Amino acid sequence: MDLKQKYTKDDWSEYEINGSMFMALAEYTEEQTDDILLQMDTYEDLLPIKEAQTQMIGGIVQHDEPLFFELTYIKQPGEMTLFLEINETDCDTYLDYMNLNKTLIKCNQNLIK
Repeated sequence: MDLKQKYTKDDWSEYEINGSMFMALAEYTEEQTDDILLQMDTYEDLLPIKEAQTQMIGGIVQHDEPLFFELTYIKQPGEMTLFLEINETDCDTYLDYMNLNKTLIKCNQNLIK
């Protein structure tokens, strides 16, 4: 009996992170950074594609206290996603992103437009 192939796509997301964003990630704890990177890995392929336009999406990581953040990125047709910036935000800003269906969690539900 032959085994069937389970996956036709690599399990790894392909994207780039701007150097200044790497520096900004170093400001967070290791756990926060790991969670942010995990969310980027998980949801990158679901982010909307727009020609020659930067986009922003909200996110949250929860450890001792919640950390609200926004990611700025460019995702163009046929090109690798480039994450440009990460900025810490507040709860109100995150809720605004939720109302616009532009959070990494909503990304999982394919609601981003």
